[in-house]
Amino acid sequence: MFQRPARPSSETDAPLRPPTVGPGTDSTTTPASAHVAEPDGVSATERLTRMLYLGVGATALIFGVLSLDAFVRQFYFPFPIASTAIWVFIVGLPAALGFVSHVLPLRVLRRIAIAEGLTFPCILGWWLIVRSEPLPLGVDVPWVLMLSGIPTVTIAIIASPWTARSYALLASIASGVIRGATSAETQPLLVGLQDALYMLLLSIVLVGLTLTIRRSAARVDSEEYVRRAAESELAARGAQRAERQTINALVHDSVLSTLLMAGLNRVSPIVVARQARSTLDQLNALGTHIGPDAITGEVFANRLRQQCEQLARQVHVTILRNDLTSIPAPVLHALLGAAHEALRNSVAAAGVGHPHEVHRRVTLSIDRGAIHLAVTDDGVGFDSTKLPDHRLGITESIVGRMQRVQGGSAVITSRPGRGVSVDLFWIRPVAATGAAPGVSTTALLARTSGAASSPLSFSAAIGHSVHMARVVVALFIVVHSVLAVANSENITLMPLGIFAFLVLSTAAILVTGDAADPMPLVRTVAVLLLCTVAAGLMYFHIPSGHVGPFAHWHLGAITLLLVVLVARGRPGWAWAGYAMMALSAIALAVHTGLTVGDGVMQASRHAGTLLAGTLFSVALRNFARNLNDLYRDRLQRETLVARISATTSERQAQLARLNAMARPSLERLTRTDPVTEFQRGEFLLVEASLRDAIRARCLFVEPIIGAARAARSRGVEVVLLDDSGDRPPASVVLTARIVSDELNRLTSGRVTVRVLPPGRSEFATIIVESGQSRLLLVGRDGTVREA
Repeated sequence: MFQRPARPSSETDAPLRPPTVGPGTDSTTTPASAHVAEPDGVSATERLTRMLYLGVGATALIFGVLSLDAFVRQFYFPFPIASTAIWVFIVGLPAALGFVSHVLPLRVLRRIAIAEGLTFPCILGWWLIVRSEPLPLGVDVPWVLMLSGIPTVTIAIIASPWTARSYALLASIASGVIRGATSAETQPLLVGLQDALYMLLLSIVLVGLTLTIRRSAARVDSEEYVRRAAESELAARGAQRAERQTINALVHDSVLSTLLMAGLNRVSPIVVARQARSTLDQLNALGTHIGPDAITGEVFANRLRQQCEQLARQVHVTILRNDLTSIPAPVLHALLGAAHEALRNSVAAAGVGHPHEVHRRVTLSIDRGAIHLAVTDDGVGFDSTKLPDHRLGITESIVGRMQRVQGGSAVITSRPGRGVSVDLFWIRPVAATGAAPGVSTTALLARTSGAASSPLSFSAAIGHSVHMARVVVALFIVVHSVLAVANSENITLMPLGIFAFLVLSTAAILVTGDAADPMPLVRTVAVLLLCTVAAGLMYFHIPSGHVGPFAHWHLGAITLLLVVLVARGRPGWAWAGYAMMALSAIALAVHTGLTVGDGVMQASRHAGTLLAGTLFSVALRNFARNLNDLYRDRLQRETLVARISATTSERQAQLARLNAMARPSLERLTRTDPVTEFQRGEFLLVEASLRDAIRARCLFVEPIIGAARAARSRGVEVVLLDDSGDRPPASVVLTARIVSDELNRLTSGRVTVRVLPPGRSEFATIIVESGQSRLLLVGRDGTVREA
């Protein structure tokens, strides 16, 4: 894969090799999660591995073409079939690997890569045994060494870091031995040493980049899993909370009100039966998910009129505008539910103590994707600032219900003696009318605690791996110091070759240093200027006539720096630098007595290296963009699945509890025959238990459920409240026993149990009002003390 000098006056570089995937493996499998799955089964590691195989194939074709001239000129006629087969195998096998990289399973590709890596040392051994004689001067670089980088990087794609580095070291040593054995120069051992050092530098760079990119891909997979797990968990919790609040609102508005009406015996059995049938219909609809996804504004207006007529006969309904052709079903249910609760509260309380008849008005306005539904009365009103937190009629059934709909909101305005105004709003979100811009994977990653946001890129591999950058710079300086000194016949007061070495070493430090991606323009220009200065110095340093094979060592060094510059996001500037280098090579050839064609040949051999590096860098950047799109789509799918799964499971659990507790009573109430006093008492006990389930979720466990029901049967007023929010305690076993013991002791009075918010030193408070008041503080360790 690395172009070697074919003329005495040239020395060429090897192409920078495509970096690879997670160290030691072909692919990384993502662990399973409750909410996270791999819908397409492809990880960043696997996708990058396939792209690297494709890069190996493309590079094999490029350098196969470049080595063809040397192969023909070095053709071994005693074994023509074997010689041809070796060239076809070395070039064809990795090329075939690239062609099938996105077709065959990874395990098959891995076997092909192993075959390439194991066969190449055998070919080197064959060359050393059979063709160890010096080759003709000018073509004394064995063509097989021009392709030595291909198996080196192939092994780095599939093997562990230790194996990849060991293979690169052995390949470099073998390269130096063969080059020394076949060199026609007067000092073949020095030529072999220089070749081995140069091969070692290039191999370390390529293997290091490959391993670093593999680690980056594994890191991206790991961070993506963490991100998707966190986002899916967030989505699931939000959906679970929203579904629970939706059902709680239904329970409050329909189930509790029906049971309360029947238990207090304040309305006729006909009204109770109609309310019970309506409540059962809503429960059945929740269980079967029946109903259209969207309805028209006209249907919405008709349903609103029917609802108002059933709740209050003296209510004025006004439809100002109705221009919306489609209203999502969840929005419809939220608006009708909130309006129902507002009107029901008005009927129940607005006229109490009011000297005049209460006038009620419902006004609907639908215009250009926005809905405004107002429910007003001129009744007694109330002071909204003194509303208890545990009253669910306003906080959950109206405000909370609208807030749970995207684009929904509610504003309640009231003053004592001035009536109540309930304004319900819904504005169609942008995402509902058009595709909203996708959130980038990097942005989502930043939202996940502890997750890194560094990109997967060639540039990041160089800039973010400080250890690798230092190793590369150190090797670059050591190898080129040897080449510079070895190809300076005498050290004078103006050692131009040494100066060129120092200039290129400075450029290497600049190009591998930590910087933004792409590399800042000032630093890019500085690197190119240093390369130009080095080329100018070598122009005056190299003498005319025959020179050693590494006399033009600066061309390989500049090419390596340009490849790294491509990787840092500056391909255009890198090719501009190559044009400068090509012109200097032509000028140098003419200056040293060669032809323009000789200069073009020297420069063209390095073009393959830069072309391979450019193609890989561009492919990796495109891969990173495609991976970002893939992860964004996958995240959207998995959060949607998590929401649906959480919503379904929460709905099933809530409906199962409702059916077990309330359905028998509701079905009894659908009949209009008289209800006994015992049955009314049962209705009130069921209503109280359901209210506990809504207001004190973490306390709705046995033995508290049974103890509260028994205490209420004895005439004790029981109030259970839960302020733990979305972070309920993992266990309430100790508190449940304490609360149930207190409830079992009482025969009259009132008990208020409140679970305190997280972060408090106490877990809960118990206020007992029976004869004398007591305040009990329950610690998180189950200890009880009286305040």
